[in-house]
Amino acid sequence: MTLRDVYRETVSLFRGKIPNSHLEAILIISLALDKPKEYILAHQDLEISPEEIERIKELSIKRVSGVPYAYLKKEKEFFGLNFYIDEGVLIPRPETETLVEVVLQEGPFINGLDLFCGSGIIGLSTLYYNACRRLLGVDISSRSIEVADINARRLGLSDRYRLIKADVRSLYLEEEFDLIVANPPYLPSSVWDSLDLEVKNEPKEALLGGEDGLIFYPEIARLISENLVEGGLFAVEIGGDEQVDRVKEIFMGYNIRKMKVKEDLAGISRVIWGRKE
Repeated sequence: MTLRDVYRETVSLFRGKIPNSHLEAILIISLALDKPKEYILAHQDLEISPEEIERIKELSIKRVSGVPYAYLKKEKEFFGLNFYIDEGVLIPRPETETLVEVVLQEGPFINGLDLFCGSGIIGLSTLYYNACRRLLGVDISSRSIEVADINARRLGLSDRYRLIKADVRSLYLEEEFDLIVANPPYLPSSVWDSLDLEVKNEPKEALLGGEDGLIFYPEIARLISENLVEGGLFAVEIGGDEQVDRVKEIFMGYNIRKMKVKEDLAGISRVIWGRKE
């Protein structure tokens, strides 16, 4: 069987089940053969071994079942960096780059706190581009802490990125920071059933923020109030325009009064940020 034959079979399997079936087929075949996409396109008459065909079929079946491509590849690009990603950890979204843009614009900083750190994309991007000297990453998920540690080592940043497993709702720190970033779960619980199957393959606890999606924002506001130094920067991701006023109201309850909103590339309100007075 040639690459052309396998490609056609894979496209046929994906059609009607996965958007961009032609591109997805090339990505899966490229991943299975460990060859760049350009190689797949340029060698359509190449004969494929039975073992390679089986590997392509295995990955294709997983993809059709809803397993995100990033979990199959074990990697996702974010802010120009390649991060290790595994099942049980939230997959980086391009809109989260908006938060990093704020930090790079306002930095540099000395000591940062990265709440709901996940795979470490926000904190490690901040460190890599020298917008902060050192950071403490916090997440309730053991798997997230493991993956963030792998990414810190891969980027050569382990000595600047500490990690602790903790629930933000019971997190009390004596340390002071001049930077606090957070990307909490912010989807309302009610939307779960309407999410795409692919999204449902990601960890539920990293997506849902309680009945209204706002359960974690009071805790973020508390930590800003308690641990951010005067003049320090806070930057917090939110779930869109409809959450702006409600998050601002929560923050004002903790005497955080001056806030700005930055939109992502789609024009959606994505980050609430400001300096502590």
